[in-house]
Amino acid sequence: MKAGVFYHPDFSKKGHITLRHRVEPGFNALHKLIQSKKIQVFTPYIDEESNQLLLQTHHKEHIARVQSTPYHEVALLSAAGVMQAAQKLACRELDFAFCFVGSAGHHAGYNYTWGFCYYNDAAMAVNKLRSLGIGKIMIIDVDPHSGDGTRDILGKDPAIIHINYHGDEEYNYADHERQNFGILIDGADDKVFLQAVDGYLQQQWDYEFLIVILGHDGHGQDYGDFYLSTAAYRQFAVRIKEFAAGKPMLFVLSGGSNPWVAAEVIPAVIEVFTESALAVP
Repeated sequence: MKAGVFYHPDFSKKGHITLRHRVEPGFNALHKLIQSKKIQVFTPYIDEESNQLLLQTHHKEHIARVQSTPYHEVALLSAAGVMQAAQKLACRELDFAFCFVGSAGHHAGYNYTWGFCYYNDAAMAVNKLRSLGIGKIMIIDVDPHSGDGTRDILGKDPAIIHINYHGDEEYNYADHERQNFGILIDGADDKVFLQAVDGYLQQQWDYEFLIVILGHDGHGQDYGDFYLSTAAYRQFAVRIKEFAAGKPMLFVLSGGSNPWVAAEVIPAVIEVFTESALAVP
């Protein structure tokens, strides 16, 4: 499996104050995988297409508000990395990609933002994939805070499957016609989380490309509403690898602030996609 990681030093230097301290430790923990050439490292960049897709995804008033903050550039750089990873996956230059970010994206709606999120990286990647002829896309969000911004932008599109595991009671929903599912598992431990994941992965879905929003704030030593172990993240990755076998898989970092949790969880997830056949626990 051809695996790539998208990383820029500005994510730790200029990223959101809550999120940036975990970026460099998470990346440094990949040293052995990089040295052994099991993963390639790519440096994202902002270009004209990045700005065009930003305008296609968000209202101009939203963009103007973000431009007045210190995080416009690093948020756009984060989204650009996700879009560039999506392109390499779509063109089959990679089979799996993991994107570090300086700010998260899943709380960024068409014309609003909150929760350390400014530009919706996944939604921008969807728009990029559409330009490449990929229409049926599945998004699985396991950040313990609901991906309301993603649903705001993409929720009316029945070709986008959005499966969202979270601990926010007001976002518990199931819209089968539009393929939007909010699964409330507030306070989930490993068993509850993995059972909830299995419940949806065992169903039949029609999609061409998979995006996973991965927040390690769901770890028991981080700030989210789940109480997961590092082993649960690895087991989740094993399940995803089997579920999406043969399809492009894009993992996007979301919430989380604990540096040592990042240094455990991120390599535990990525290693799964550099190994040979794995049995699902």
